[in-house]
This record gives sequence, structure tokens and C-alpha cells, in this order.
Amino acid sequence: MGLGQTLLTIMALMLMGRLILTVNRTTLETGSVKDIAEYRITATSLGTSLLEYANDLSFDEATVDTFLTTAQSSSLTAAASFGPDAGESGYMSFDDIDDYQGYVKVDSIPNSAIFFTTARVEYLSVTPPSTVTPTTTKTWNKIITIFVTSPSMVDYEIDPVTPRPDTLKFVSVFSYWYFR
Repeated sequence: MGLGQTLLTIMALMLMGRLILTVNRTTLETGSVKDIAEYRITATSLGTSLLEYANDLSFDEATVDTFLTTAQSSSLTAAASFGPDAGESGYMSFDDIDDYQGYVKVDSIPNSAIFFTTARVEYLSVTPPSTVTPTTTKTWNKIITIFVTSPSMVDYEIDPVTPRPDTLKFVSVFSYWYFR
């Protein structure tokens, strides 16, 4: 075997090695992207499901069985008292939106990941034309914010070497309306 044939063989092996490495890297990246998409879809399902449950509830404990016919917000639950009422042990037993305050749920999805869901409820102060701020003062508007995260859900966009944990945030505003 001559020197030319040896050089061609070495170059062919180098080209084949480069091709194999490229194929392996592409396969790994595709698998990672698929997994991240699957985790985000599952987290989205968990967050929107919780918002849908909250959407079916009363605005406040004072409005569970009756309508407030006065324009007084003083009969509403104080922000410091938000959270589940006595006898309410999970979101299926909640009867008003502010029961979700401090709610924490851990979901272990088979063949997927573990997801942590937390919720926060606050009153909203609305100042026209476009200022909306959380407040502890009783108002006719509440905001629920749901966070869903997982150790498996990471964001590689900012720094691919050290990815940061990814958290999905779901927000919904509820207002109390009653017209006689």
C-alpha cells in the first residue's frame, strides 16, 4: 500500500468519524428538544386545568351561596385570610377563588417527570386607564397566578452550558359583577 492510499484511507476515516459525530449530536439534540416540548406541554395542561377549576368557583366566600347586593366591598374576605377554609383539603373541595392562595401540588407523571404546581391569589387595584397593581385592600377584582415547574424542565436558550430551571406562569383575573 502506497503513501497516497494510506493518506486517502486516513482522510476517509476522519470524514466518517466527523459524520458519525454530527449524526450523534443531531440525534441527541432532537431527543432533548422533544423531551423539553413534552414537559412544557404537560406543564401547560396542569396549569390550564387548575385555572379551569378556579374559573368555576365563586368570587369570594361571601358570594358562594348568595349575591352581594350592596356596593360595599367590606364583606369580602380579607387578603390575610386567603387560603382554604376549614374542611377544604384540596382543589376539588374549594368553593371560592381565594382558597387557592398558598396551594401546592406535586404531580408525578409516569414515564415523564415530577411537576410542582403553586398558586397565589391577590386583590387587584385598577386605576384607569391602564394601571393594575396587586393590593391587600378589598376590591372587586382578584388575580390568580399559577406557577408550574419541574426539575426536568430547563431553559437552554440563555446559556446552553448551564441551563436554568424553567417555570411556566399562568395568570387570570376575576371580577365580581352583579346587576339588579
